[in-house]
Amino acid sequence: MRSVHSLIPLACMIWSAVNRPAQCQSLWANMDEGLSTSGPRCFLEDTQNDILYVSGAFAMAGEDVISPGIMTWDGEHFSAMDCGFNWDCVSPFSSGGLGNGGVGTLTFWNGELYAGGDIYLINGQPASNVARWDGTTWQSLGLGLDGIVYRLHGYPDGLYAVGSFTHAGGIEANGLARWDGEAWHSVYGLPLYDDVNLIYDMAWYNDQIYICGNFGSANGISDIAYYDGTAWASVGNGIRGSFSQVNLLEVHNGLLYVAGAFAQTQPYGPPDNPGCGIVTWDGANWGQLGDGTCGSGNPTIYRMTWIQDTLYVTGRFSRIGGVPTGRVGRWDGTQWCSLVPPNYFYPDIGALGAYRDTLLIGGTFWEAGPDSIIRVGKWVGGDYTSACGLPTGVVPTEPIENELAIFPNPASDHIRIEFPDSAIGEQLVLFDATGRMVDTWRIDRSKTQLDLSQFGSGSYVLKTSAGQQARFVIARQR
Repeated sequence: MRSVHSLIPLACMIWSAVNRPAQCQSLWANMDEGLSTSGPRCFLEDTQNDILYVSGAFAMAGEDVISPGIMTWDGEHFSAMDCGFNWDCVSPFSSGGLGNGGVGTLTFWNGELYAGGDIYLINGQPASNVARWDGTTWQSLGLGLDGIVYRLHGYPDGLYAVGSFTHAGGIEANGLARWDGEAWHSVYGLPLYDDVNLIYDMAWYNDQIYICGNFGSANGISDIAYYDGTAWASVGNGIRGSFSQVNLLEVHNGLLYVAGAFAQTQPYGPPDNPGCGIVTWDGANWGQLGDGTCGSGNPTIYRMTWIQDTLYVTGRFSRIGGVPTGRVGRWDGTQWCSLVPPNYFYPDIGALGAYRDTLLIGGTFWEAGPDSIIRVGKWVGGDYTSACGLPTGVVPTEPIENELAIFPNPASDHIRIEFPDSAIGEQLVLFDATGRMVDTWRIDRSKTQLDLSQFGSGSYVLKTSAGQQARFVIARQR
């Protein structure tokens, strides 16, 4: 049987034939021998001990390391944590005490590691979706929670859990609970907005607690709320839409970053939603990160992670910052770039994280462009980007009358332009993403097609001397 590595050149040729990149470049590398089944759901770096915790619904790493739901990574190899979740350390194909969701969240609190998710057995005993690692084995937290835990966060006053549970330690909690080390507590009497509150994340921001998910409509609260000191209240006008939900909250450099499945077009939201896929909140106003995932058939962002001051996201979106993508994007503070071309991962992505300032990705995939990557990989693409959107603020936000029509967009080597009659005889000017003029032409009736082969990938603006303009993207595979 041929090894995975011997198949890489063949995979490269096949992927190249289908996608026609300019060159066949490896952007991701395998981590050891990869992981089984659904791959990772969560990465958590322990910088003090220089170790990475990896969790999910998997049972094995390669053919030898068995540890259902949880493993460690030291930069070279995966290792088991005791017997994982309820494995007997003997049966090689045991999936342990995990449901389909596996271990979906990890965090530290009071110097100890905690795990949450769809966990029903620990050490052969019934468990309720949350556990503590005591340095040797996993322990239950009291009576636990009666539904799946989507996220855990450690704060000075306790370990916070959010999810689809109704009770925590036997008391009504409605999807948000706090563990103080001995007992569970409800948090500010969170009401039941639906049959079951689906709370996907929470954060403390400006000394106030925020929650998000797929809940509400009563009292103007939709998918995101905060406690104002006396009651739960809406954040702005909320996030609305038939299919909308907010998946993630994260505080960075004084802003609350809000990500999920929302847009300014239905079914993911009305025009007055604050943005597409990801926005910021400063305590009073929404802020946009360029175009976000606008233009995608599905705008959803599932995961985000920071490396220094660069933000990375993944999800179901097909465009980021106006450019096509294989669903991995990078925001550098001024513009979005796609880290992989369209149709790069097969079949799906499920996790995003970082270790030693290197981007990590996980999911059900076993193909990543030209390479075989077995459900978990690390970034080796250097400064590669497949395309970048226009930096924030380069193009005026005011609507321009009589805009030029350009086809196709995104483009590769040529574009076709439809001019208004008033433009005949005028000058046509091309600007790059920095606002630098890169070429000019005189418009005549024969000038309906422009050769772009000498220009690099990225965002451009085409303007006439009379003020008509169009924005377009050159997106080539490298």
